[in-house]
Amino acid sequence: MKKLLIFSDNEELIIFCKESLAPHYQIDIVNIFLPSLTADIAVIDANKTTQNKTLLSQFNKINIRCLILGDQWSDKQQIEVFVHGAAGYCNKSISNTLLAQAVEFILKGDIWIQRHLVSKIIGSLVQMKSTAIETNLEQQKTDSANLLLTLSNRELDVAKMISLGDSNKAIASSLSISERTVKAHLTSIFKKTQVRDRLHLALFIKDFN
Repeated sequence: MKKLLIFSDNEELIIFCKESLAPHYQIDIVNIFLPSLTADIAVIDANKTTQNKTLLSQFNKINIRCLILGDQWSDKQQIEVFVHGAAGYCNKSISNTLLAQAVEFILKGDIWIQRHLVSKIIGSLVQMKSTAIETNLEQQKTDSANLLLTLSNRELDVAKMISLGDSNKAIASSLSISERTVKAHLTSIFKKTQVRDRLHLALFIKDFN
């Protein structure tokens, strides 16, 4: 059974998460970050990210993917947490069923995001990369290009469509393959390119456009 952290001290939010997720996951409740934490995913109270601006990067360092539960956050606020490593955002008013679905999506390597924000997030990440001071930039570019060359032609087609924000269903229809085959291609692409989800794959591909 997958392990899930609920990172909050809000009793109402904790009860809601447990009702939605307890049947499917081993759940631990924490409200203080420790480097020794282990889990497959963390559901984080958005207030915690406001109180601790480095919280998402701390979770990223220990390889725990994060779903943020916020209170009607603006597009700008949502984009900010994705840029800093979140894998999903939901309003606290989300239904039990959709919360469980969001967690399932993230555990499969996908992201949970409003579709209209995808291009904005990619743009923000590209801008961050272009303005950051990076060492060995050319070597990094070469290494990334070499990883891209390991993709088959069909995997490259799928990756390019992901960079355009297409869904698995749209990709399957366009390439005349099943959604199951699309998912299999994505699993292979993630492994070959060493990226963790479709958002970072889109960023990876756009570096070479």
